[in-house]
Amino acid sequence: MAPRTSLAKLDFKGPLLQQGKRETSDALLKRLKTLRQKLAALEQDMTDTKSLDPIRKSLIQQTLLHHKDRGVKAYTACCLADLLRLYAPDAPYSDIQLRDIFQFFLTQLQVNLRPSTSAPQARPQAKSETTEASQTTLTQRITDIPYYTDYYYLIESLATIKSIVLICDVPGSDDLMDGYFNEFMEIARPDMNKTLLRYMRDILVAIIEEASSLSAGVMDCIIGQFEMYASKPETPSFQLTVDVCNEVADKLKRPFYAHFSEIQLAHGRDPSPNDLKILSQSHDLLLTINRFCPDTLLNTVPLLEENLKAADEIPLRQLSTRTLGHLFAQRAGADDPAKRYPSTWRAWLLKKTDKAVQVRLSWVETTLQILIAHPEVRRELEDAMAGRFEDPDEKVRVAICKVIGSLDYETALHHVRAKTLQVAGGRMLDKKPAVRAEAAGALAKLYELAYSEIEANNSEVVDQFAWIPQAMIAALFRGEATNEMRVQISTIFKTSIIPLPQDAEQEQAWVDRLLLISLHLDDDGMMGLKRMTNLVGYAQGNWPFSAFAGLLESYGGGENKQSEQSKSPLNFCINIIARTVYGEPEKAKKDLLSFADINEPRLYKLYKTCVDITSSLSAIVKARNEFLRRVHQSHEDLLPTLTALVDMSAWNVLNHSSIPPLIRRLQRAESESIASAAAQFLGLMAKEGPPMYKSHVQELVAAVADKKNGRLVEIGFQGLAAVCKVYPELAPSDNRTIERAANVAQEGTPRQAKFATRFLARSKDAATHCSKLIDAILKTVTNEVDGERQLTLLTALSELARSAPKTFERKSTEIIKYVMNEVLLKTSPSQEVDGDEWVPLETLEPLDHAKTIALRVCTYWSLAFARDEDATALIRPTLTLLTAVLSNDGMVNENTREGGPARCHMRLRASICFLKLAHVKTFDKIVSQQTTFELVGGTVQDPCYMVRHLWLKKLQAALLPQRLLPRWNLMPALAAMDPDQDNVALAKKILSAIPASCTRLSSAERIERIEMPFARLLHLLTHHPDFEWHEPGENEEDEESKKGITSMQNLKDIARFIELYLDCLAHRDNVGLLFAIAGHLKAVRDRFSDNNKPLYSLSELAQIIIRNRAEKHGWSVPVYPGKISMPRDIFHNAETPEERTKVLRTQYLSEEVRGWARGLGKRAVTVPSVRRATENNSPPRKRIRSSTKSSRKKRRQSETSDEEDSDVSSSESEVESEIEVEDEPEQDGEEAVLGRGGKRGAKTKANRAVGKKARREKAEKKKKDEEMDVDEGESKTSE
Repeated sequence: MAPRTSLAKLDFKGPLLQQGKRETSDALLKRLKTLRQKLAALEQDMTDTKSLDPIRKSLIQQTLLHHKDRGVKAYTACCLADLLRLYAPDAPYSDIQLRDIFQFFLTQLQVNLRPSTSAPQARPQAKSETTEASQTTLTQRITDIPYYTDYYYLIESLATIKSIVLICDVPGSDDLMDGYFNEFMEIARPDMNKTLLRYMRDILVAIIEEASSLSAGVMDCIIGQFEMYASKPETPSFQLTVDVCNEVADKLKRPFYAHFSEIQLAHGRDPSPNDLKILSQSHDLLLTINRFCPDTLLNTVPLLEENLKAADEIPLRQLSTRTLGHLFAQRAGADDPAKRYPSTWRAWLLKKTDKAVQVRLSWVETTLQILIAHPEVRRELEDAMAGRFEDPDEKVRVAICKVIGSLDYETALHHVRAKTLQVAGGRMLDKKPAVRAEAAGALAKLYELAYSEIEANNSEVVDQFAWIPQAMIAALFRGEATNEMRVQISTIFKTSIIPLPQDAEQEQAWVDRLLLISLHLDDDGMMGLKRMTNLVGYAQGNWPFSAFAGLLESYGGGENKQSEQSKSPLNFCINIIARTVYGEPEKAKKDLLSFADINEPRLYKLYKTCVDITSSLSAIVKARNEFLRRVHQSHEDLLPTLTALVDMSAWNVLNHSSIPPLIRRLQRAESESIASAAAQFLGLMAKEGPPMYKSHVQELVAAVADKKNGRLVEIGFQGLAAVCKVYPELAPSDNRTIERAANVAQEGTPRQAKFATRFLARSKDAATHCSKLIDAILKTVTNEVDGERQLTLLTALSELARSAPKTFERKSTEIIKYVMNEVLLKTSPSQEVDGDEWVPLETLEPLDHAKTIALRVCTYWSLAFARDEDATALIRPTLTLLTAVLSNDGMVNENTREGGPARCHMRLRASICFLKLAHVKTFDKIVSQQTTFELVGGTVQDPCYMVRHLWLKKLQAALLPQRLLPRWNLMPALAAMDPDQDNVALAKKILSAIPASCTRLSSAERIERIEMPFARLLHLLTHHPDFEWHEPGENEEDEESKKGITSMQNLKDIARFIELYLDCLAHRDNVGLLFAIAGHLKAVRDRFSDNNKPLYSLSELAQIIIRNRAEKHGWSVPVYPGKISMPRDIFHNAETPEERTKVLRTQYLSEEVRGWARGLGKRAVTVPSVRRATENNSPPRKRIRSSTKSSRKKRRQSETSDEEDSDVSSSESEVESEIEVEDEPEQDGEEAVLGRGGKRGAKTKANRAVGKKARREKAEKKKKDEEMDVDEGESKTSE
């Protein structure tokens, strides 16, 4: 057995205190120091505690504990700490003595370690009573404090031996614990050793762990630290508190829960404003604690979940929703909140649909930081957020858009789906301006953040953000967009998506940005971007701003001689601008008049610079900035109106400074798409804004000399032709350029030939150059050219007929002979190709392509006779040719035998040629005669989708200025049964735009163009080739004869055309007139049929639909007081009054028909909503057809593949393009279209030839029997 180790004994001789003697402090201090050293040397469990008894009692003598010398007390404290260490685990003192000892310890630390500049203070009870000075303002370093090492030793001993836990069992333990917590917070200092702070933490942790319960004072101390120093977490006392709480989080769960629960019970039910303030402060405290010590609140967070269920306490739900949102967003990268608090997370998510707006708003506002901090929950959170974009309350929609706009780039790219951003983009069409502004601003900000990566072609960034300009343009030009929407979105687009550069040196980067944006636009988006340039329509005079700028200067505030002359046109311009630009026209009108009255020439000059088409980019930037600065300084009340004015009217997307950078990109394009976009913009400027090229003629001359870049040559000649038209004196006359143009006109591509020929027609000595070109072409075609060369020559001839008609006429006989015999009448090589398949024009057989150009040659040749006295006779061959093409289903005659795709293009081209002719008033009367008009109208119902679609686009352009006869306004209604809903949507848009186009007309003229075509529509439907009507025999009195109907389906189909027309044009003020027009049909007879019963049946059907529509909208149907004159070219009066009375009293619709007709007119003609931006990785839905069709993108591109420019006729201008709608699938075997060609079933196909022949014979018979023409005066009134 090992020998037992002997225990060490204290070797301290003599008493500690001298009895009965008066001794100095130094002597006592010396003995205490010796004792402290000897006790420190002894080891716990290795010391004979009996040897300690002599000094045990002496150390707690009042003489020592209350000695005036701090050194005596410091050494005494260290000795007592050692005694507690050596006697452990038993205490050598009674509970009362222990209490005094620990109080003594605390006093020594408090008095000596606290900063000397502040006296001891009680712990502040409220945040407003902070005493930060006691912890921050120091006069000496802690290590310079006398006896610092002894105090350090004392704290270390209490922490390592944990003798401090003894205070939990002594009398007044709560007060002691409170004291230690409060005083430790007081003495914690910035210059304190980290180890010492750790010992202090261990002491407080030991107290909490040993205590059976924590006193209110301890909790007040901890909570006070969170309240006072959360904004300054570097404060030592706060760091100490956080460390303690995290060490004993489990022990603090219940106390914290009790604290917050008590506040909840006291103030949470039916809270007053003061209660809410207290609750709000407690929630702020909770968030602070969660930020630093989240584990202490595991029991407390469910308390907030209960608050979410407080049905009648909206403020409490709102506060708890906001607090939980902030709580979930804290501690990025920490635990998934959905896993840490699953029940609370689910309850919080449900607050997205809370019945109280304030709650939903608080929910939305807190989602941002959660998205940023916790990507792991973003899918679930995004799904919940999606519905808030459609929230019924404006403030919530604004908030959710603001959340999207506040996302940082990385979060928006990696942690938010593109679908969510696209849904946010949908709010750009919101009815509320605040929502629109936030949605557009949010997307614009994200695009700006991502632009550099989009420019670098980062595929992930492109997929996520590159669609934003397309979405903004789609919203900008959507049909239902108001002026206010357009101004708002356009301003954001121009200032954020494509902002003006700060200096002229950035011109190339500015233009490159425009090109990059255009790369990610579809055809409709590109058309919208072109409209934003302000160029579309400029050539036709649709630009009131330059006139307004000039009138401002001449008006001069009404203070000069020209003021009276300028006042009327100035008011006219202001009215137009206010009506077309602003959402509040009256306010805008008032502001613009005030602007005109202020008479500040400098402002007027600056604005004129902004709207001058020849202004450079640098001039526009400087003028705009100075203009807005001056307005802000002196006329701030006008600033919003004038800011919108200058942003909408300035050349801030394209201007003449863009031409050199665009030409450079066309010369050295990084990709084909960049070159294509540059060419489109250069072409647009040539087509709509020729003055922009005024200072760039030499650059264009250099461009056409390029023999390698065909597209550059094409654009060069287009630009030269445009600038020569406006500025003839600038036309280059050097032989080299003229020879180059003549050569390109004969040997280039068709489009190059078109523009080269146009340039020659506008050059100096144009007659000579064009005459030489015609001779050269005629000499060339005698050698039977074909293929691409033939297309080039025909295109040149077409342009000559259009741009140089007098020169063309000299050789017209030879030219037309060639066109007819060698092109149009030749048998097509595609005769074996059947069906109605649409293919791009350039993929047709060359001869078939040439035939479409030949139709243009004939049409332009005929247009030259517009002012000729014998114009009607001179254009008859062309009319016969075009009529033959439409009558023969796209073939010139039965011998030419064009294939199916070629026939599609021929039908479309023939109809477009008719439309071109109709723009001449004399020709319009001929084209609009009933037989021809029905034939042209059948194009709306062509079997081929693209024929129908492109024809509607042409109608849209033609009907916009309302220059054709009124009967053309009915034609879009014939698309009512189109199986492709995008065509129905486009037709509806065209019809709906008619009233706006007629606003400047007189009341009588508006009636002729809006309401009277309804009578023509009903008449046309009675003669529709696909509707079968009963032809009565002699003495027939059967019921079928009365109805005049062979199929109930006829009326059901016809009702759809009537409903579409009324859906777009009927309103409260004209429903009585429309009802009267429909009823008046029973007072007239059909000029083209002996059977009037179909007409009378449709009269009754239309009246039923009108009544139903009025009932649906709550309109009355008043008796129309005016006189109605029915069109005399299609109707004539009843032969006798008795006949008229009999017809009016006869009911032509059976009760059965009237029964099912009760539901007609009570629903709008539904069209799928405009397609919203889809996910970039989601392919568009395919259209299913019985015959193969090209993709939508290819079809769209082919719309303008070889179309004419519009610098001659406004009818050929590009117009607003409807944003693409959702494709509707059409199954094989389904009815494709109701129209010429009929229902495409087997029976209709078999009878097609027979029906055509019968219709032709019938039309010829009517021409012989009746006089179709009316005198000019009658025509004007009868239309």
